[in-house]
Amino acid sequence: MSDPWLSIIGIGEDGLAGLSQQSQQALEDAEVVFGGPRHLELGHAGARGQAWPVPFSVDPVLALKGRKVAMLVSGDPFCFGGGTSVTQHLTPEDWIAFPAPSTFSQVCARLGWRLETTHTFGLHATPFAHLRPVIHDGQRVICLMRDARHRVSLPNGCPRVVLGKRQ
Repeated sequence: MSDPWLSIIGIGEDGLAGLSQQSQQALEDAEVVFGGPRHLELGHAGARGQAWPVPFSVDPVLALKGRKVAMLVSGDPFCFGGGTSVTQHLTPEDWIAFPAPSTFSQVCARLGWRLETTHTFGLHATPFAHLRPVIHDGQRVICLMRDARHRVSLPNGCPRVVLGKRQ
């Protein structure tokens, strides 16, 4: 296997402590680290950190092809993450992934829900209308948002669940 220039690293709320030795080394070796502000903070990226552009684009990563670059993403980079967005432009020799449990897996584990019966959505840049067809009594839904400022207002009468507590 060649020496990939891009490391795609799934990171959780436990930050560096939750990363494998290999992913920590890849992060340490990176000249530039891309991620959302929260991920950059969790990964202690410091001056090497570059926040994703809004709207999201992988162009800044692709422009650094050949340099040691890391991407910090939530959990599984290929589950509503930036992994596929960037790897579709690259060859398998260009990148290596270090996935962590997906955010959906972590939420389901915390709530005691079955992941396979829970509807999951990445509403980072997707209209709320994609969620409407699955909202019904008793259906469990988990939605990922870009940040707390972009929370969705649910229709009246639609229950909200936060960390297992009905609101």
